[in-house]
Amino acid sequence: MRIISEHIPYVRSISLGLWFEAGSRDELLEERGLAHFIEHMLFKGTERYSARDMAELMDQCGGHLNAFTGKEHTCYFARVLDEDYPIAVDLLHQMLVHSLFDEAEITKEQGVVLEELNMAEDEPDELVHDLVSEALWPDHPLGRNILGAKETVLKFDRRKILDFMARNYTTGRLVIACAGSVDHERLVDEFARRFESLPAGKLEPKTVPEPARGRVLIKERDTEQVYLCVGMPALTRHDLRKPALYLLDSIVGGGVSSLLFQELREERGLVYNTYSYHSSYRDTGLFSIYASFSRQHLDAVLSVILEQLGGIGSRINDEVLERAKGQFVGNLMLSLESMSNRMTNLAKNEINYGRIVPVDELAAAVQRVTKDEIIELAEALFRPSNLSVAAVGPVDHIAWGDLCCRKIC
Repeated sequence: MRIISEHIPYVRSISLGLWFEAGSRDELLEERGLAHFIEHMLFKGTERYSARDMAELMDQCGGHLNAFTGKEHTCYFARVLDEDYPIAVDLLHQMLVHSLFDEAEITKEQGVVLEELNMAEDEPDELVHDLVSEALWPDHPLGRNILGAKETVLKFDRRKILDFMARNYTTGRLVIACAGSVDHERLVDEFARRFESLPAGKLEPKTVPEPARGRVLIKERDTEQVYLCVGMPALTRHDLRKPALYLLDSIVGGGVSSLLFQELREERGLVYNTYSYHSSYRDTGLFSIYASFSRQHLDAVLSVILEQLGGIGSRINDEVLERAKGQFVGNLMLSLESMSNRMTNLAKNEINYGRIVPVDELAAAVQRVTKDEIIELAEALFRPSNLSVAAVGPVDHIAWGDLCCRKIC
């Protein structure tokens, strides 16, 4: 168990997060959705508090208690005033160590998660992101939907929950991060004592995914727009080229001055929304470009995306580079005004690097990136053979291979 904190003397709040290095990637095939389901169940009653008690306690102090599940981690977090810190600690301890997992509550929550799955199917702008992950990792847990599938969710029971937690909710996988008006020694004392009953397992090696390339996945839907992602394998979270990736992301689709936004929306009026993003995992990564548009613009949008990727070296000049650096560093510094962001940065630094990377160190690393380094990275990522496409909407076919060859080769 690793406990890290950042004392901010001028605030009255505390943001506290319990991060387990366990997520949907750690599920067996028959456990699809179990990590997310457990996240739900930890709010459904403990030895000391009912679900209603927990909600009322947080509301009474004006605090916030929540959780989220990712591919490689699950986080349970609270934000409260410093005077209500004991309430947050007690609730999180009860949830993680003394949850009841009552069978009646499990059955009820299965219905809730099935509705969540139905809702996700009705949100094409979210569904397409799951689809592009599936395109890249079709036979690997990273390519699966975090919510799971109806057939697996309906088979979850108390034994499966406890088995998963015994494997994955261990002190070796736990990072406790806190930012705000916090005393570190008190934090250590509270959690070392309360969590001593957790098993001491370590992070187990995972199967290394081999990303697929050149795939096209389509879910035909009767929607007004096509929702599209062009995805490709990218950098792991430990890759030393990450500062260059941050800037490349900003340049390609990181804001209203980005190449894609300017060309697709401002110059040609083909889309309302477009952006890029990257996700980095232990041993692989994803870079994706998103756009939504009317069906008649499909070929034009794909052509513009491929043109921008294929000729990106000629579009990155000193002005573009400096603007991307300013955007990244500015956003980084502004994020420090949020205790929740500070807490998240602490946890991710510990998980990713085993140390806290000072903000000034990260900013300096980004400022050192050269234009040639970004172009070299772009050429490595944006090879035609690397690209896959996912689409949701009124479309049944995309001649992806022909488009790639015509626009980039």
